[in-house]
Parts: sequence; structure tokens; C-alpha cells
Amino acid sequence: MQKYLLEDTSQQKDAFAELCGWNGSLKYQVELAKSAISYPPKGLHTLILGDSGVGKSAFAKAMHEYGKNYYKEDYPLVTFNCADYGSNPQLLLSQLFGHVKNAFTGADKDKIGLVEKANGGILFLDEVHRLPPEGQEMLFYLMDKGEYNRLGDTTYRKSKVLIIAATTSTPDKVLLKTFTRRIPIIINLPLYKDRPILEKIMIIEKFLYDEALAINKILYVEPIIFKALTEATYSEGNVGQLISDIKLLCARAYYAYIQGENVIKLD
Repeated sequence: MQKYLLEDTSQQKDAFAELCGWNGSLKYQVELAKSAISYPPKGLHTLILGDSGVGKSAFAKAMHEYGKNYYKEDYPLVTFNCADYGSNPQLLLSQLFGHVKNAFTGADKDKIGLVEKANGGILFLDEVHRLPPEGQEMLFYLMDKGEYNRLGDTTYRKSKVLIIAATTSTPDKVLLKTFTRRIPIIINLPLYKDRPILEKIMIIEKFLYDEALAINKILYVEPIIFKALTEATYSEGNVGQLISDIKLLCARAYYAYIQGENVIKLD
């Protein structure tokens, strides 16, 4: 039976080192990401592909950390999930590009968009396939010319922003070709079930450490738990579902502990 406490990884130098498999099954993807960030003058736009829960957001955050270390200057990260406004295209575009007063009903004052806030750094667009064709064309123009308009405005504004987009869908089916042609770097992230067994164990251990830290207790884990979790084949959710499963196991073990068990044991 293994005992778990959180380990300090704050001294790790590589920005990707906290991603399990960064020098294993993700080595090629990490090299692509570093190439995308470091290419002059300020990087190459990137599209991250993968099913829900494979770690696209975490990968984008690692790219941002690498960029901060590489450029040694103010390097903002602005994150936006297009699905949050997927049912309201006008509001979605307003969030991204901003608007001027009276651009549409309810626009009672000028508003800056996320493109402006991310100037000089990264704009991470999750679920980018929820962006309507008009928005994809506006984003295409931004990537091509480095310029954009706020909604309702004819004045062109400049923004040196690196776009990192992510989608769970097949790009050819949901994204305009004019949009994807401006994204030279495509990064595919693997499913949990396709990871090597040692990486699965590392992933499981990482989240066990996280739970040990959250409850500030020692966790004791029987080998059968590792066997079950490494053999899990999630139809959806992937690492996200794995985290939920681990939390459930820990919650049940913690409840048994407060009911009188001597230790918090996952078995």
C-alpha cells in the first residue's frame, strides 16, 4: 500500500515539466509548442486538438509560462471559452473585439475586448469551433494583418496577440479554411487510454498528491486502485473524468475516516 503527500515541484525549470509525459508521449507536442512560442518576431498561431479532458487548457497555460520565461517581459494570458457565449454570437464578438457605444441594443458605452487586453501576449480561445463564421473571419484578419475593429467602429486598431485556439471537433468540419490556413502549428493531444502505463501512474499520483494537499491528510492507496484507474477507458472526459473518479474515491475514504477509521485508505 502506497502513502501519498504532496511533493514540491516549484523548482522545476521547464515550463512544461508539470505536464505528465512532457518528455515522453508529449515530447513531440512540447517541441512544437516551444517552436510556436519562440518563432520570431512573436510566435506562430497554434491550434490544439483533442477530446474533452485531455488537458488542452493546461497545455496552453504551459505555453504561456514558456513564453514568459522566453521573452522576459510583460506577457499576458487572456483565456476565453467561446462556448460560454455560443448562443449569442453578437455578445461573443463583443467580448472578443469590444464595441463602441450604440453598436447594438444595450451597448450604452464603449468597451474594450479581450484581443486588446491580450496585446503583447496570448489569447487562448477554448472551444473555438463555437465562434461563428463572421467571428472566424474577423480573427483571420487579425492574424493576417494584426488589425481589428471593435463592433460598430470603422477604425482599425492594432494588436500583437498570439492566438492559441483549442477544439474538440474536427477542424475541417467546423472551421473556415481561411481561418485554419493562418494557423501553421497544429498540436494533437493523446487520449488518456493511449498514454503509456508509467505516464498513467504519474498522472494518477499527481492528482492523489493534489487531494492529499486539499484535505491536509496522508492518503493510503491499495494497488488495486492503481490497477483500476490505469485500465480505465473513458469514452469522454479523459483526464477530467479521472480526476472526478479520484475525488470520489478520496471523498468516500475521508468519510470512512471521520466515521472512525484509523487512516484514510483508498481500497
